[in-house]
Formats: sequence, structure tokens, C-alpha cells
Amino acid sequence: MSNLTAVPYAKPKLVSEALALIANENACVLAGGTDLVVMRAQSVVNADSLIDIKGIEALADVNVGGDRVSIGACTSLDTLSHHEDLGPNAISDGASVVGGWQTRCRATIGGNICRASPAADTLCGLLVLGCEFEVASLAGERTIQAEAFFKGPGRTAMHPGELLTRIIVPRSAGGSAYRRFTYRNAMDLSVAGVAIFLRLDGDRCTHARVAVGACGPTPLLVPDAADLLIGTTVDRDAVAAAAAAVIAAATPIDDVRGSRKHRLHVLRPLVVSVAAEALRRARQGNKDSYP
Repeated sequence: MSNLTAVPYAKPKLVSEALALIANENACVLAGGTDLVVMRAQSVVNADSLIDIKGIEALADVNVGGDRVSIGACTSLDTLSHHEDLGPNAISDGASVVGGWQTRCRATIGGNICRASPAADTLCGLLVLGCEFEVASLAGERTIQAEAFFKGPGRTAMHPGELLTRIIVPRSAGGSAYRRFTYRNAMDLSVAGVAIFLRLDGDRCTHARVAVGACGPTPLLVPDAADLLIGTTVDRDAVAAAAAAVIAAATPIDDVRGSRKHRLHVLRPLVVSVAAEALRRARQGNKDSYP
């Protein structure tokens, strides 16, 4: 690692103050900093100034009500993993396996999203639950669908000067789950990940969404896999067909964490495991506090 160069540092208390500061295109937003500190030390990220948004209270709350859940972008992953008002779901599954406890206490959902790593553990859950991202700048506010947000490794649909402020998760009856394959049980990066959302009417699936992570340049929704679950009882044959569709849609590469061949190999058991857990949660009829 190279030595860190000292740069101006600011810690605004209001979103409006932060927006004024990040209007400088060479300013860098600091939330949890679990990736940024290392990336700066390795000269991957260069910035003229650091804008620490962790102290903005308006960005660190979770509001549950009506037909949606609103999550502040600075909410820690540890908070999301066991929030008392939120039931188990694909997002909390992902949040609970990021790094170690110390990392989760510092890392934020907004940082996990804006880092845009194809292997980030919360992203597949955000996709299957149909989330929207609210972003703000001095020019105003806009909303971006999660499925349109990720453009490539480290690249998003956000414009210079924009700040991710909130994650909006629609609420509806159903169940969701996320699982990943790693070589270690903890403190490891995903080799492949799968999230599934299921809604049931009686024993039959009436709505489904399936996403795969770490198997392409972005986390990816797989509509063909979802279509193969809809109208079924999510039985073995339907899940096997959905797994085949996920494998067909995946475009993994060989890298230091795993080979293309191995990633494709682990996707099938991942889909089976995740479908079983999503189905169990959907049958419980818990209003899956996020979907």
C-alpha cells in the first residue's frame, strides 16, 4: 500500500450541506469507508476532498409503514441484518454475511450499493425485491430502479454531484432469501450468489423474481428463471428448470476467487437452497417486511 495523501475533510450534518460539498467533481463521499480507505491507500481512488456523510441523521434511519420500507443510505449493514421491525428477507440475508461484525457495524447499505461490486451481497436482494433508489443533487431529486442502477463493476447510473439518499423497498406478501457460495464460512467474498422472491396463492407461486450475483459484470435479474416458477408449486422440477435458466443467463469469468466452470457448477445447488428458504418464508405468510 502507498502512503495516504492528506486531503481536506468535511463532515456535514445536513444533506443540503453534503450536496454543496460534493458538487466539486473531485470530491469523494465517505460513508462507512470499509472499501474507500483501502482503495485510497492503493491509489485506486484519488480525491481532492473527503465528504463524510456518516453523521447525517436523516440518512441513517429505517422507516417501516404503509406499502413500503424507506432505508437511509447510511444505515449500517449490522442494523439491517437484525432490525426488530424487519423480518428475514433477501436483503437482511446479504447484509448479515458481509465481512465480520466490526465491518458490518461500520459498512453502510448505501456504500454497498454505490461500490457496485458484482459480488456485493445485498444487491441481488435489492433486485428481487423491486427496490428503488432515491438520489439527490443541487439540481433536484430523482428515483432510479435498482435493475437500471448497476452499469458495470464500480459503475452506476448516478451522475457527478449526486448522492444516494434512500432505498425504497415495496412491501407485499411473500418470502425472499439470499445465499452465496464462499470457500470460508465467514469473512469472505462471494464466488456466486442467488436471491429469490416468491409470492404464493395457496400452494401456487403467483409472482417470482430471481437474481444472480458474482457471475457477470453486474448483479442480474433472470426473468426466464422467474417465469419457470410462476404457476407451479415450486416443486423439484420447477426449481431445476429455474436453475438451468440461471446457469444459462450467467456470464462468469475466471478470477482469483473462482473459475467460470466452478461458478456455474455451484449455481444449481444455490438455486435449490435459496428457493427452499424463500418458499418456507412465503408459506409462513410473513409480510416479508421488505418486499
